[in-house]
Amino acid sequence: MALFGSSEKKSEVKTEFMFETDSIVNQSTLAKDIKINGSLESTDYIDFSGHLTGTIKSSTINLKPGSYVNGTVTADTVTVEGEVDGDIQAKDIYIKSTAKIKGNIRYHNIDIQNGSIINADLFYSS
Repeated sequence: MALFGSSEKKSEVKTEFMFETDSIVNQSTLAKDIKINGSLESTDYIDFSGHLTGTIKSSTINLKPGSYVNGTVTADTVTVEGEVDGDIQAKDIYIKSTAKIKGNIRYHNIDIQNGSIINADLFYSS
């Protein structure tokens, strides 16, 4: 036996991932007690529950119940469960039954659930 370790050869450990590591999305979660005045920008996924006055931009945005945005929301995919007072621009927009929207909505695909309150102009864009 060696003084500083074993003389036995250790077998190589191979790590395998269940998902492709390149496809893992970075998620930013902002709690309901956060208040932002200004811009919030990301390249991946934003899960937002707070209050924002300004702009929010990302590839995917989920505005949770109780969230409030006074400004502009821009993303490839937007899910609205909270309140937006301003403009939304997205390729795919999902408006849930708890949503309240006032402003302009620019979309390619839109899904609106019963119960949502929308006082907005809708503009289809290809």
